[in-house]
Amino acid sequence: MARSTKPSACRRPRSQRGDALIEAMVAIVLLGVIGLGQVYAVGRAMVAQKYQKGQSLAVQGIRADLQGNGVANGCPASGNATVTSVLSLGTDLQLQGLQKTCTVTPVTLTVNGVAKATSLPIVQYAVEADTLLGPGTLTVGN
Repeated sequence: MARSTKPSACRRPRSQRGDALIEAMVAIVLLGVIGLGQVYAVGRAMVAQKYQKGQSLAVQGIRADLQGNGVANGCPASGNATVTSVLSLGTDLQLQGLQKTCTVTPVTLTVNGVAKATSLPIVQYAVEADTLLGPGTLTVGN
């Protein structure tokens, strides 16, 4: 086999197919898709965490109202009543339109053969705040 006597700078380069370039471009596209998926998942998790935190604050505010004022506070002696108030979630955060609905139902309890007539208040709180609590209405009741 004869060797070329031409210097290496004068030799004609073989044609290149660009396999490495295509592989690199495919890898970049795949990494981009994976990265976008991760960004989307983290964004959805952050929104869900925000809504959950807002709902937790609202439930704590409702619980504080129940503990401070009692379950039957604002309820009539019998029948139904709905009261609209403001729910305070902190020093600077308040939710307008908290609806407290009371339904007082007469019941008879019997224990060891002794019957006693009393009333049972059924209390339901409902508040709607799409930006803080998420879409829909947060409802808490007994």
